[in-house]
Amino acid sequence: MRILAPFKLASIAIMLFALFALNACKDDELVVATAANFAPFEYIEGQEFKGIDMDIAKTIAQKLGKKLVIKDMEFDSVVTALAAGNADIGISGLTINSARSKVIDFSDTYFSASQVIIVESSDTRFDDVSTKEELIERLKAIPQLKIGVQVGTTGVFYAKGDMDWGFEGFPNAAVKIFSNGALATIAMKNHQVDIVIIDEMPAFEIAKAHNDTKIINIALTDEKYAIGIAPHNEALKDSINAILEEMKQDGTLQSIIAAYYTQK
Repeated sequence: MRILAPFKLASIAIMLFALFALNACKDDELVVATAANFAPFEYIEGQEFKGIDMDIAKTIAQKLGKKLVIKDMEFDSVVTALAAGNADIGISGLTINSARSKVIDFSDTYFSASQVIIVESSDTRFDDVSTKEELIERLKAIPQLKIGVQVGTTGVFYAKGDMDWGFEGFPNAAVKIFSNGALATIAMKNHQVDIVIIDEMPAFEIAKAHNDTKIINIALTDEKYAIGIAPHNEALKDSINAILEEMKQDGTLQSIIAAYYTQK
């Protein structure tokens, strides 16, 4: 999942600014903030936004009777846009965490995710590893390990370490941040990094596109995706939760996920 950097005291300023941005979104529109470089959740094909999150957003807009307006931006800007009132919702593989919850609201969860590792197909260092504990121990034993991650994702905090999340990190590693997972994988193939840590479903999309790579299919984290909602809008939050529950009950949500899911 993707995680923004901590907001610290700057979040207070953002929330104050939100009070002066009440008219940023029109009543007949559902303005969605996303970062469309995270297939299969959000990506651009031709001139069309596609992916699990985008289909969920389209369904929500339809059920609310509103025009869907998608704002594509850097991932680190999604929560900021919500806090400032420049979008109604953010749907971009957002993991719920305490830092985000201080400045925006969240819907009920709609997807469970985890971080996994991508390596080159020729890499046999982890072939005999079967548990998370063994995998972490093996990684920590590699001298001068180089880890590639996508900016803003849980992988960044997992690799570097983050006490708020309980991530120890890897003191033996240098962490290199890329704008997306595909670029991190290309860097790995060019021997600029040793491994890539990224969300599971995007990892399978990347491995499918780069058949000289493989996934160490051991979950490193346990995460939940939810829809970010601009603060102080309980009515919208309640409506979205009701729609998500309906989508879960009638099978719409599972059908959307299945349409994009890459088989392991």
